[in-house]
Amino acid sequence: MLARLMKYEIKSAARLFVPLYAVLLIFALLNRFLNPFEVLEAAENFSIQIFIRSLSIGAYFFLIIAVFVVTLVIIIQRFYKNLLGDEGYLMFTLPVKPWQHITSKLLTAIIWCVLSAIVIVGSFFILFESGHIELLTFMKDSIKHTFGTTGFVVLPLLIIAQLTSGIMMMYNAMSLGQLFRKNRLLASFGMYCLLYSIQQVIYVICLLLLADTSFFSLIRTGAPTPKDINLFLGSIAIGGVILAAAHFVVVNRVLNRKLNLE
Repeated sequence: MLARLMKYEIKSAARLFVPLYAVLLIFALLNRFLNPFEVLEAAENFSIQIFIRSLSIGAYFFLIIAVFVVTLVIIIQRFYKNLLGDEGYLMFTLPVKPWQHITSKLLTAIIWCVLSAIVIVGSFFILFESGHIELLTFMKDSIKHTFGTTGFVVLPLLIIAQLTSGIMMMYNAMSLGQLFRKNRLLASFGMYCLLYSIQQVIYVICLLLLADTSFFSLIRTGAPTPKDINLFLGSIAIGGVILAAAHFVVVNRVLNRKLNLE
């Protein structure tokens, strides 16, 4: 049933994401041929040609911003509208437990975040003709030099853990916000600010508890070793997983016992 929920979620959001991704990649390809970054010294070239190139590159960067914004809006809208809004009456009549609804929303949100990042990076590779292999090699060598080979595992895990924690915090804020009878959107925003503040305090406390290990060893050491850095980043990743799990428990409890769709 979880797979069916995810399939439904992906198909619903794909109607917006796929055309947006396609337009972004098309504009990247268009700008590659227009070459808007080319320095034109001839005065006679500063005319309609420059205007078209400027307009094209402006639209490209606007589309990049649009991908970020749309991804965030879809993550919020799909959860709030489907589970906390009018559609909730239909969704909760399905033979599906609340935790399955939450999991499907979370996994599809992560998928779209990752896909959006891949498409944006891919558009950069389309935009610039050369230097791709050199850039990838430089990035690989930099990661290996700073984090060691373990960094190729720690960094993706850190990103996924923090992404999961951030998404679940938004879900938690919306779930707690719907407990209020009036101004639920405003209440959700207020709950998000409160949860964010609490989360930062927890991170500070955790860092202080790690004073004798990763955190302060990283500060004291003039040239921290990859082991020190990975231990520090791994601690943050673990904290993100714990916080995400805590948010998940709260959201699941609210949807199970405190849901108010009125």
